[in-house]
Amino acid sequence: MTNHDRTSPLRVAFHTLGCRMNQYDTEGIKVAMRQARPIEVVAWDDEADLYLLNSCTVTGKADQECRRLARQVKRRHPAARVVVAGCYAQTQPADLAAVPEIDGVLGNTTKDQVDRWLPAVLAAPLNDGQPVVMVEDFGKKLAFDSPIIEEFAGRSRAFVKIQDGCNLRCSYCLIWQARGPGRSRRQADVLDQVARLHQESGYNELVLTGVHMGAWGRDLRDQDGRLDDLLAAVCDRFPDLRIRLSSIHPNEVSDDLLSLMAHRATMRPHLHISLQSGSDSVLARMQRPYRSDRAWQAIRAAAAVDPHMGIGADIIVGFPGETDEEFGDTVRMVEELPFTYLHVFRYSPRPGTPAADFAAVHPEAVSERSQILRDLAAAKRDAFQRDLIGRRREAVIENPDDRVPGRRVATTDNYAPVSVLSDLPAGTLIEVEPTAWRDGRLAAEHCTVLREVPA
Repeated sequence: MTNHDRTSPLRVAFHTLGCRMNQYDTEGIKVAMRQARPIEVVAWDDEADLYLLNSCTVTGKADQECRRLARQVKRRHPAARVVVAGCYAQTQPADLAAVPEIDGVLGNTTKDQVDRWLPAVLAAPLNDGQPVVMVEDFGKKLAFDSPIIEEFAGRSRAFVKIQDGCNLRCSYCLIWQARGPGRSRRQADVLDQVARLHQESGYNELVLTGVHMGAWGRDLRDQDGRLDDLLAAVCDRFPDLRIRLSSIHPNEVSDDLLSLMAHRATMRPHLHISLQSGSDSVLARMQRPYRSDRAWQAIRAAAAVDPHMGIGADIIVGFPGETDEEFGDTVRMVEELPFTYLHVFRYSPRPGTPAADFAAVHPEAVSERSQILRDLAAAKRDAFQRDLIGRRREAVIENPDDRVPGRRVATTDNYAPVSVLSDLPAGTLIEVEPTAWRDGRLAAEHCTVLREVPA
């Protein structure tokens, strides 16, 4: 029976789709809900009073998955409320409101306003096909607003959102509509959040993230500075912490950033580049703020910092009008530059974007090109990881290895998975020397504990 009594805990299950930003935001919603009333967080598959799905709208597939999950959980638990929040809700609320299994639709502008939406959702007639919809436009002058969070349940590392929103208008992207104008988190607030997660909650590695992270500080009108200034402040204050960056544009891989990565042990030797294409003409149609020569320069400079630097990239295949020659430019870049992995995405038209009206590439060509890049990426990934055999690297213990009992998977500082013979808890910082390549993965028999996690 659904529990609406404010004096007893409301059973709430959360599920997050999409990026690290969404994962951070889900934790922020939990904080806001706990401030509004007692809640008991349960697993998504458990029985709950309310199921909150934090959505993504980067691709049509993400939209489809969101609707599928909402319908599925409602069929299993018809007496519960099902709420969809986040980017999909912000950009296409009418689509979600038309799904009969959904009881609430909350945009990014309102999802943290629990005192507004939660009573409305719980008081509304159940399953009447008229969901509570709370989606508001972003104002033109917004300040960064996010609660301090204390944990990421079940995760070996925590995320810190340092920036939100985007002022770019890439022709294929809805994120500027979903997330609003670019806005930076003040340096003092970032340091407070890092302190809470590292010093109080015991996370040995944090991932800094943002929609357009390389733009951090541009909207701040005092001395907070640029991204490398923020990173230097984090390194100075938390020298025993390990910091990893989420994606960054190639034109924002600065000399100062690479100098920090070269000389500060706090910084992980790993970059994920938001590349999208190796073709200048495709990048121009995408309205990206750089051209391929800047990507070549940035990735070569990063590799010069550490010959075993982990370098990944996002690439969109089949952008409207992409010719064989343009795709060939991307293939040549991937072949010649020291990428260690790729995230390959098939272009997905987003309603309301300029690219949605461009001439589509034939689906068969998109499939062939995707496979070419995935095969090339797999070969480069395997070669990079095999070259780590016999080399000692720092790593963080992750989850149990589902392939081999008694072993755990650790992620190295340069972002390679290693199967370790260990029963150490997730989040432990170790030093490990891979000794073999087994079943497509590095393996090690021993590791040295560098820093434990709190009991």
